[in-house]
Amino acid sequence: MNAGYLTRKLRERRAQILLPAVLLAPIFVLIIYLLFETAKVSMSKVRHQFALDNAAYSQVSSASTYLNAVAMTNGPLGFRVWRDYGASHDALPLKNGGNAQFADGHGEITIFELFYRSGAVPNLLKDEDGRDNNFRPRPEATDWEVAYIKEHPDEKENDNGSKSGNDLIISREDWNKETPAAVGDKTVRLLSHALVNNYHFPAGGDKGGIHVLTEYLTIYTYLNSIYKSQDYVYKEVTKNMQMFREAYFLNVSSCKKADCARESASKLRPYMNLSTKPQDIDKFEVFFSDGGAKATETHGGAQAVDLVATELLNGQRLFQFAYLDAGSRGKLRSLQRGVLLKQNYKLPRNHFNINLEQKYKPYVRNKVVLSCPRSSNNCVWPNPLPKYSVTLEP
Repeated sequence: MNAGYLTRKLRERRAQILLPAVLLAPIFVLIIYLLFETAKVSMSKVRHQFALDNAAYSQVSSASTYLNAVAMTNGPLGFRVWRDYGASHDALPLKNGGNAQFADGHGEITIFELFYRSGAVPNLLKDEDGRDNNFRPRPEATDWEVAYIKEHPDEKENDNGSKSGNDLIISREDWNKETPAAVGDKTVRLLSHALVNNYHFPAGGDKGGIHVLTEYLTIYTYLNSIYKSQDYVYKEVTKNMQMFREAYFLNVSSCKKADCARESASKLRPYMNLSTKPQDIDKFEVFFSDGGAKATETHGGAQAVDLVATELLNGQRLFQFAYLDAGSRGKLRSLQRGVLLKQNYKLPRNHFNINLEQKYKPYVRNKVVLSCPRSSNNCVWPNPLPKYSVTLEP
């Protein structure tokens, strides 16, 4: 191929595209690099946004699980378990000379009703007599009205006057508050003197009062165990924001596990320090029928028996419910409005050796909300409602 041939070819009309093509080739290569680098930046942002969303949802979900578990333990769970137990137990007949008004025309009450009307089991949706074993709250209900009932209208002090009014807790109405009245060293009347005085509830027998009371203590010991387990697990997963950091670290490859999501984790940490306090009792008073184990035998009324939980339950107090402290209630109000999280992140290196981080300071953000269907955002106690949920907002 000689110079004359090349000259003739370049002078042809079809050859006019060659020179622009040679000049445009670097531009096409540059565009490809730009598209590639832009995709890397976009992928990095998407990945970190997903990591932040996943971390926030996982960490705050642990709080919603904890609060819902405590709310369920505070009332509905004990109510249902004890009602099922009472339904499987023989009813208590009216004693000779007893007042039939307590039986509501039935002439007898169940074991569940005895404890329920005495205030030993929380009320659920004002199910006054507890006889409807199929009763369930509506799924859409936002208020189950769980509370301890007032003392029985005919409840009186012991006949022998063994306790003064300052040393004995009969009504639990003061417990139906965000900060319930303290028990201290006072004795709590667990069973109603008026009810046992009118129904046959002897201590002895295969299914007598001692057996029933043992079952009650066992159930509430299990509830205490559930509460303590949930409390322990929640404290572990929120320690050093472990779940948050772990979830973020597993979704990105540009940070070390120890330093991952430091900025957003420090912002969320104060709100995750939620604390509940158990309301438990040590000294309590029960009543058994004075007389034999048979319903046909003569009875002299209700006899008081004072018991100590720590002596019966291997050093444990008798759990009743748990409530949020004042600081935790304030944090829940903030979580209801939402906590804004912002996390800076590093961009991958590019072929143009331009430091985009210094110029644009890239970050991802979201707002995490923890709420329940109540304006105070306190659905733990009083009136527990296990309906906390987590929402993420841009």
